[in-house]
Amino acid sequence: MDEGLAAVIAGMAGAIGGVSGGVVGAVSTARAMARQVRDQATTEHGQWLRGQRMEAYLTLLQEWDAAHKRLKRIWTRAVDAYYEDSLAMLEGDIGDICNMLLDGVEEAVAPTATAFERVAMLGPREMDDVVFGLEAALQELRSVTETRLGPDEARTSSQSASWEPWNGTDSAAAGARQAFVECVRRVLGSPPTPTSEPSA
Repeated sequence: MDEGLAAVIAGMAGAIGGVSGGVVGAVSTARAMARQVRDQATTEHGQWLRGQRMEAYLTLLQEWDAAHKRLKRIWTRAVDAYYEDSLAMLEGDIGDICNMLLDGVEEAVAPTATAFERVAMLGPREMDDVVFGLEAALQELRSVTETRLGPDEARTSSQSASWEPWNGTDSAAAGARQAFVECVRRVLGSPPTPTSEPSA
């Protein structure tokens, strides 16, 4: 083989090696850039979702606290009616007061429905049990209030003036609220990372 041909072959081999090295480098760079873009998008979505969740959790707590206050106000008014309106009770007119208060029970809890739905949509799944517990606690407060305002015999009994049913239910509700707050802290305490998708 003459030296000219050997130089051409060596030059072609070098060129092919350079091109293939360049292609491998370009592919590696493209993959790295794609991963960086994907990681950045995942992190940005995680941050957006975290912000949405924080807003939803705060709204739910505000709505729940307001509903709790409204129910307690109704309960207080019912107990006051037992003492203040004893003449009306004797004349059978206590039913009007209780019926008016009973109408307010649904209005007291209705604003929480949208807040509960929003939290359920945004998740994550680890919130499901505590959100259910919070909703069940509010419904139990509603139920004990409706029972208190129920049939005439319940309205006129000495139990009508008792706070015992409310206090027991309210204590359980406070526990459900605390469990919700603790779960929110765990969920929001974990910053979004590019290596994991946001919790579903």
